[in-house]
Amino acid sequence: MQHLIILPGNSVKNRTWGEVMRDHYGPHFASVHLAEYDHWESAAPMIDFDAELQKLHERDTSLFAGSELIVMAKSAGSLLAFVACAEGILTPTKCIFFGIPFDLAAKDLFKDDWGAVSTLIAPTLVFHNEADPTTDYRFTAATLAHYLPSATLITTHESDHWYGDTKTYDPVITEFLSS
Repeated sequence: MQHLIILPGNSVKNRTWGEVMRDHYGPHFASVHLAEYDHWESAAPMIDFDAELQKLHERDTSLFAGSELIVMAKSAGSLLAFVACAEGILTPTKCIFFGIPFDLAAKDLFKDDWGAVSTLIAPTLVFHNEADPTTDYRFTAATLAHYLPSATLITTHESDHWYGDTKTYDPVITEFLSS
């Protein structure tokens, strides 16, 4: 039995991305948890990683006992997933990431310690738009190559940070989840 946790990006606009992913991929899972971040309601500009890690830690893990946990995350949600996995809060069997902003996290979140990336053991699939205006494709590709070479990087060619084109992702995600 597979369960899906969706971790959207930083902006409240990413709630829509999460809903798109939930509505499209959710029917293939026994359950879906779509994260809602506290700063979306308080109108703070940035995700509070500590608060969101605490919320993930406090979720009812008995719902997922003995099951496969799949993490699907976009942008800042991907960073949250890396840290949650490194801290043992999440133990996914597979991860699917979109537009990982490693360049934005290097100094502030990771403080140039890439242990949260290099210790991820779950098979990982990453989609990244080559012309993503929010986060540098080359930096993400280089970071994955150096710290998580087992990840499969799929280069996409949109010129935005939306990552909502499920038709593009479906064949790859379907194969990834069934392997």
